[in-house]
Amino acid sequence: MEEKIFTINLRNAISKVAKWNKSKRSAYFVRDFLKRHMKGDEIKIGQSITEEIWKRGDQNPPSKIRIKAIETEEGEGEEKKKIIKAEMLGVVFPEELKKEKKKEKPKEEKKEEVKTEEKPKETKPENKTG
Repeated sequence: MEEKIFTINLRNAISKVAKWNKSKRSAYFVRDFLKRHMKGDEIKIGQSITEEIWKRGDQNPPSKIRIKAIETEEGEGEEKKKIIKAEMLGVVFPEELKKEKKKEKPKEEKKEEVKTEEKPKETKPENKTG
């Protein structure tokens, strides 16, 4: 498993694109950039990257973004695939969150329940006069 951090300049990708199509083109450029630099078979871009690109709408994406890419392999023998997963720098990958939860899950202590006994309600004696 290999990790790399990239700063991607999106300004070059969107300089000659129609104003209403800039964020869409930026998302495609991130995928192409990762394919070129990490040489993977399959590219999975995280939700944090998409949200960052589209945060200011379609016409005004950020000029630069910093991402963290992780290379993993799936399959065995000839069916091995090189999969690249990318998230914004500082965002934890969902797989890492699952691993941390499994590690940090302490045994739950049994809490003793304290039962309080309820006193029976006192009834007032009826006054019989007469």
